[in-house]
Amino acid sequence: MSLVSKLTSKKPSDKQFRDILVPITPTKKDYYTISGNKPFSNDYLTLVPNLFSNRYYASLVGTAFDYLARFRIAQYIGKVSVIKNLVAETGYKYLGVSPNIYSLWMNQIKAFVKDPLMSPIYLYDIAIRLAKLEQLVRASTLHKELDIDYYLYADNPEEVLTDLENLMTVFEIRFMIPDLIKKKSKVIFNPNFGLGSLLVGGADADLFIDGTLYDFKTTKTKGFRTNDSLQLIGYFFLNEFAIVTEPKEINFKYKQMQIERLAFYKGRFGEVEYFDVKNSLSKGDIKTKLRELADYFQNNMGDLPLHSKINNPTLLLKHLT
Repeated sequence: MSLVSKLTSKKPSDKQFRDILVPITPTKKDYYTISGNKPFSNDYLTLVPNLFSNRYYASLVGTAFDYLARFRIAQYIGKVSVIKNLVAETGYKYLGVSPNIYSLWMNQIKAFVKDPLMSPIYLYDIAIRLAKLEQLVRASTLHKELDIDYYLYADNPEEVLTDLENLMTVFEIRFMIPDLIKKKSKVIFNPNFGLGSLLVGGADADLFIDGTLYDFKTTKTKGFRTNDSLQLIGYFFLNEFAIVTEPKEINFKYKQMQIERLAFYKGRFGEVEYFDVKNSLSKGDIKTKLRELADYFQNNMGDLPLHSKINNPTLLLKHLT
């Protein structure tokens, strides 16, 4: 199970978790846009229409775009570490083939990051293959017989490649601007939430830049979706949980983030929708919710390893007093 699965599950224990977050989940009126357009409205212009007849292609593009956007940002700030800990690598390892192909992909990505003049067009095909492998992992199909050719060798659909190119053109104009990212920005790619991620069975976001946690969307829908907003506020509280429960006795990899804003980047419209956490939730509100979550996690420990030094759930509450 993951955060998304937990938030949509009908199990009583998962509904209890959702009910903790619902009262402080931002609503449509709580967001604002960088463009000044009314959030989630018909003010948005569709710059990259979704013309796919095959719904799977739209999903594939969404994941591939996440990769390309991160690679482009990495190129801008010169950060080759973008290739570390990719979810796709897990899928590739399961294929059980020679590691040379994956290594070749990573070398091509590193070459792109190191060359500020190289176009992302050279990575479109790789991004789609990485997206296929990531979907393999997230769909939990690792124990089925796999079509190696589909993942590694088969030509990718031309319409998928064209859609990616159009999305990246808009991304360059609407996202790669000084208001959103600078050469010296603090950037964390595919951030996780340490202990918080383990407690919900897995949670990782798309990107953190200078206090803002971003979720990239390539949906054709302009309207507000409560579950998307719920997921973002879930990320925020898992991160806060990681911060306050990150003493020496907890040995989990986690890059601390101070999240001040939550945001969606809508790739087909070139719009950014923000929720200002810092000015919307008081420290008292945050601490109250953290204690509610700590109480909840005492009986719902997710994927926390049994050998962990924090397998005694009372430690969760100790760090919130």
